[in-house]
Amino acid sequence: MKKISPHTLRVMALGLLAVLCILRFADVASADGATAGLPGAILEIPAVVKSGTPVQAVFNLAGYGIPAGSYASINVDVLESPTGQRPTVRTGYPATILTFPAPGTYALRFILNEISKPSCGGVNAKLLLETTATVMVTP
Repeated sequence: MKKISPHTLRVMALGLLAVLCILRFADVASADGATAGLPGAILEIPAVVKSGTPVQAVFNLAGYGIPAGSYASINVDVLESPTGQRPTVRTGYPATILTFPAPGTYALRFILNEISKPSCGGVNAKLLLETTATVMVTP
């Protein structure tokens, strides 16, 4: 049986680490306009949205349920809005309520994480869904 030297093992481990870093960077870089997180998870927003009327953005996690003892953390970033007007956002899971103040095109980034607290301290965050949505708001 042939032995592998410790130096060769270190080089292989560093190479694997470099590949993993590159793959992770590519995942983050492609998140804008694409979906990251659980396979099959999507965000559902009605096709017709009227200004001043609350609408639900529903997180559909393709059958995945957030376990007992964990909770959902939702972030909504406004990337683009007409004349700088921002929608009112009331985060919640499985639905976040959005109210758009004026007609126009809004670009929003939604990030849904599962947050849990291990027994040893600190917190764990698991990315469930990250996606951007363009919403056309009518008068």
